[in-house]
Amino acid sequence: MVKSGDLDYAWEYRSVAVQNDLSFLELPPEEIDLSAVAFADNYATVRTEAKKGDGTTLYAGSPIVYGVTVPKIAEHPDLGVAFVEMLINATGQEILTADGQPPIVPAGGYGSVPDALQSLVEMQE
Repeated sequence: MVKSGDLDYAWEYRSVAVQNDLSFLELPPEEIDLSAVAFADNYATVRTEAKKGDGTTLYAGSPIVYGVTVPKIAEHPDLGVAFVEMLINATGQEILTADGQPPIVPAGGYGSVPDALQSLVEMQE
C-alpha cells in the first residue's frame, strides 16, 4: 500500500523495506529499534498492554533476533550443518545484508554447537 500511495508510511522490518525498495528511517538501537542484544535490559523497561480475550496481556520489550539449528532428528544433519555454516559465514552475511537483514557477527552459539561451527560462533550462556 505504501508503494501504491494508499499509505504514507508503515511500521515494518528493515528487510521488508529493503526488499521492496522502500525508503526507511533507521531507529536508534540503544533506545527503540530492538536489534541489539546488548541493549536487552533497556528494551525491557518498556511495557505495552494488549487486549487478549476478556483480559489484557502485558508485553515487555526485548531484542528481535533469529535463530537457526539442525534438529537432532534431521535426516541429513551434515547438510544442515553445511547450510548453517554458509548462513553464518561471509557468504551468508553478504546475502543477509543485501536483503536488509544485518547479521549478528559473530553469531551467538547456544547449547551443543557442532564442532564444524565452533570457530564461527561466540558461545553464549
